[in-house]
Amino acid sequence: MKNTGPKGLEAHAMVVAAIDFMEEVGNSAFSMRKLAAKIACDPMSLQYHFKSKKGLERAMAEELTRRISTIDNSMPWDERLRHLAYQYRQIALAYPNSFKLMQQFWSTGLADYIRAEYVCQALTDAGFNDNQVTSFCLGYYACIIGLAASEAGGLLRPADDADLNDIENLPQQGFTLTKKLAPAFQAVEPGQVFAFTVELFLQGIKKAL
Repeated sequence: MKNTGPKGLEAHAMVVAAIDFMEEVGNSAFSMRKLAAKIACDPMSLQYHFKSKKGLERAMAEELTRRISTIDNSMPWDERLRHLAYQYRQIALAYPNSFKLMQQFWSTGLADYIRAEYVCQALTDAGFNDNQVTSFCLGYYACIIGLAASEAGGLLRPADDADLNDIENLPQQGFTLTKKLAPAFQAVEPGQVFAFTVELFLQGIKKAL
């Protein structure tokens, strides 16, 4: 049976609409009142389902998490973690505004716990002890979600003409390397920093085995 509110509105449809609206207007302009107007429902219906804006945002983050697929546990542990990392990146690039919500919650709900269990299982299969598993699991999420959000937000993009102009106008003294590396910053390819850092993380924790 569907979870419907006072006007028969289904909660999942509201969450999907909220994600679309967040992508349309951005985080700063997003509100439950504006969403209600957008989808032509009473704001009290949103309140009924989610209790607060924070509750709605958690449901939105959970919906994005639900869209992240995993691969079979028979695959090597590092392949599982690598695949999952790129799933998060894909969601971040598709929903850059809504993806930021994942950084606000320790867990978004059941879908998040399922994927956390998957990460912990991969780390356990690798041979790490319980303390290492918990530390590396949290570190993995901080690394992957942070990287994905940064790329989606533009932090990991190549330097553009405006950036190069800023660098060119820097004083020569004290910025020798910045000026020297300007062409390399411009040559950064999409996904390059993400891929390098994911491999660095995986290779780094392997040294603890």
